[in-house]
Amino acid sequence: MINLRAIILLACLAAAPAIAADVPASEASIRELLTVTQSEKLVDSTMGQIDSMMQNSMKQALGGQTLTADQQKIIDDMRAKMIALFKEDMKWETLEPMFVDIYKRSFTQKEVDGMLDFYRSEPGQAVIAKMPLVMRNSMQAMQGRMVALLPKLQQLQRDAIAELRASQAKKP
Repeated sequence: MINLRAIILLACLAAAPAIAADVPASEASIRELLTVTQSEKLVDSTMGQIDSMMQNSMKQALGGQTLTADQQKIIDDMRAKMIALFKEDMKWETLEPMFVDIYKRSFTQKEVDGMLDFYRSEPGQAVIAKMPLVMRNSMQAMQGRMVALLPKLQQLQRDAIAELRASQAKKP
């Protein structure tokens, strides 16, 4: 009986590190990670990029059409309202609890500790410092891709509308 207890105890002790590795990350460590990675600053910088992307998208959608002053004002007002809506809905105070929950469900404490070690290091600090540039360059690259994709999407839309009209014409 004593040998069985000793075996069970040893098995539990051997499994403890594996069980500990799966411990969910604490809210405090996740908040620390979000602070160390300057996530709030990254979210804020994204707002400027969204405005720029929106302006470019609107120019592309207009296809070089010249607008009257009244039409331009309507477009500018809409863009300003859209940016205000983004800023209100995507502010850090709203997003932080969502990020904490996502990180909590996605990472173990060991993983968060490893990320904290990395982001506190010199290479980690370089990643943090350069991430806004990476994001800006990524958005610009995506805008370039959208310029090439937009005519194809518009053609698909025209084709679908034509098919719908043809389908309606066939109805008895």
